[in-house]
Amino acid sequence: MKIRIDKLTKQYGDFRAGDELSLEVNDGELVGLLGPSGCGKSTTLFMLSGLTEPSSGKIYFGDRDVTEIPPEDREIGLVFQNYALYPHMTVLDNIMFPLINRRVPKEEARKRAEEMAEIVHLEGLLNRKPKALSGGQQQRVAIARALVKKPQVLLLDEPLSNLDAKLRISTREEIRRIQQEVRITTIFVTHDQEEAMSISDRIAVMDRGRLQQYERPQDMYLNPVNEFVANFLGMPQINMFEGELRDEGIFLADKLLRRREDMSEGHDLRNGRYRMGIRPENFEIDPEGLKERALHVRMTGRDLLVFFNIGDTELRLLAHSDHNFKKGDEFSISVRPGQIMIFDGDGRTMAKV
Repeated sequence: MKIRIDKLTKQYGDFRAGDELSLEVNDGELVGLLGPSGCGKSTTLFMLSGLTEPSSGKIYFGDRDVTEIPPEDREIGLVFQNYALYPHMTVLDNIMFPLINRRVPKEEARKRAEEMAEIVHLEGLLNRKPKALSGGQQQRVAIARALVKKPQVLLLDEPLSNLDAKLRISTREEIRRIQQEVRITTIFVTHDQEEAMSISDRIAVMDRGRLQQYERPQDMYLNPVNEFVANFLGMPQINMFEGELRDEGIFLADKLLRRREDMSEGHDLRNGRYRMGIRPENFEIDPEGLKERALHVRMTGRDLLVFFNIGDTELRLLAHSDHNFKKGDEFSISVRPGQIMIFDGDGRTMAKV
């Protein structure tokens, strides 16, 4: 089922939770709606489900305009943040419930529920009650219940937010496995960029109700269209600073970061001050580079996050733990080619040099 959203808007007084949002989701694709709290991602999902009525715009499932069709007739499966399982029912009864509600014969409903339980790896837990399950198992019950009625679209609202960090990782892989196995078009809401980037075919990043960028995760990370997306994606966060472009190249506090003749783009940019960004992993330890001193060092596992100053600007670089940096150590760095982002006054990306 292909989904098309055309200028979808939801107005609450002076506030727009969705602001002329337009995008397409291909058949069988998994798309993440990503953005900070209050950006409109959950409102968009609820408009897709029919639980929230749009102020204007259209929603199409395939060639069918579903904008004014009630939720029960949209052929969707919806999984909420809190799972909403029935505590007095067994796992099997929870999964069967939508079918029983639709008056599917009990034996057929049981067979379909057992088949769905196998897909989500719950076949040995069918007689348990929800309280006897882990958070990840409860999530899979909720997904199985949403899928057992064979919907055309699966909608997930912050599906992993109630799980601890380790369980989130394993459960998001389960969601991706299940989605690919049943080949259902899926949209899920999250504020966790790592979660979205790890399992999405494409990501839609939103801010204040507006779509900022819609792209494959790696393409978006490498080529953000504006400063908001560059800031929002990436952990640790991108280094942002006021740099100066001169005839000789790009400077920060009179230190030359990139010679103009070595710039991969933006040769025709005027001299002047610009907002710029460098991701921490795009600094290289380079004996011939700029000499700096570590202000402090934080271990992030495989890598070290090293803090240092150029002028009055604090920056961060990621270095492999083999370097064994500690506070006060001196080191020399350069910036990898094509990895300084330059933004215009409206925050749009002008060049990567």
